[in-house]
Amino acid sequence: MLQNINENVKGIFSNFTLKKTLILGIGLLVVLFLLFSGKIVENVDNSEIVIIQSAFTGKITIYTSPGPVMQGFGTASHYKKSNQFWFSSKHDEGDTKEDQSIKIRFNDGGHAQISGSVRWYMPADEKAILKLHTDFGSQLSIEQQLIRQVVTKSVYMTGPLMSSKESSAEKRNDLLSYIEDQSINGVYRTKQEDIKVHDDLMNTDKTITVVKIVQKNNTPERQETSAVKTYNVSLQGLALNSIDYDTEVENQIKVQQQAYMQVQTAIANSKKAEQDAITTELQGKAASAKAKWEQEVIKAQAVTQAQQQKEVAELEAQTAILQAQRVKTDADAEYYKNSKMVSAGLTPQQRAQFDKDTKIGVAEALSKLVLPSTYMSGSGNGKDASMLESLLGVQLLNLKKE
Repeated sequence: MLQNINENVKGIFSNFTLKKTLILGIGLLVVLFLLFSGKIVENVDNSEIVIIQSAFTGKITIYTSPGPVMQGFGTASHYKKSNQFWFSSKHDEGDTKEDQSIKIRFNDGGHAQISGSVRWYMPADEKAILKLHTDFGSQLSIEQQLIRQVVTKSVYMTGPLMSSKESSAEKRNDLLSYIEDQSINGVYRTKQEDIKVHDDLMNTDKTITVVKIVQKNNTPERQETSAVKTYNVSLQGLALNSIDYDTEVENQIKVQQQAYMQVQTAIANSKKAEQDAITTELQGKAASAKAKWEQEVIKAQAVTQAQQQKEVAELEAQTAILQAQRVKTDADAEYYKNSKMVSAGLTPQQRAQFDKDTKIGVAEALSKLVLPSTYMSGSGNGKDASMLESLLGVQLLNLKKE
């Protein structure tokens, strides 16, 4: 009896141990699955490149197409196909709260902090991707050890090409283009030259030393090839969103700008005064010419009026001469008539009546004579008698006959 009980108890404990072992084993497998589930399958996002290194063989496989891939407990590294790199002093730009701006030193000794960003792209071929992965190992390392260093070097090499004032005004666009071009293609080969420039503030010429880019066939020569080009990484759309100058430089720029504006204002006022003088001279010449021509017009009008008066006087004189000739003719005819009558033998009474009628006829003829209000005098050479002289001649003739 006791033996049967012991056997039953042993069976119960043996079954309990077996179940417990199975449960523990299954639980362990579940835990292991949960712990290593991320190492079995890896999902490749459309915007990523995933590189998986096998845990057993060390083989590296690059995946650029989206979808799940077998990881096999290997190590997976994720790279963005394209990303924005920020070098900014603003806390809301970039993945860090620290100041990431880049310092620049200009050829006049002024300093500034440059903030901005640039878009960079991973290469498309697997060989270049593998080289990036081998040399840097992560996206953060690519951005900090490659992209940032290239941009920083370009900023450093751009500073000597301009002054602080030029970077804030006339060469502001050059500042951006120089940094972008050197970041993509490599830093310039430069040389120093002494040149003469005109100082508007002092109104004198002075000699300064400037740094110039070495050109060959109108193309800048490079001191070295850009590292991003070596790794086949593309940079696009570099943008600057702020240039924070040192306080001393900022004050100096303001003073220079104010002085420059004053000089420009003085030059503008001088040119305006010069132009006003020219305008006044031209206006004076125009007024003089206008007055001259106005006098010419008055003169022409006077000449025309005098000519008209002369022509009218000549016409009146001709009319008066004709009238005088008619009076003379009538008088001669009357005289001839009366002479014939006397010669025919008039009585004293008839002769007296004849003389009376003759005088009356002459008086009536003279009363009908209209003298001109204007007359032209003779030339004084005895050749041409005036109208008045002709009329007086007729009167004298009549008086003589009387």
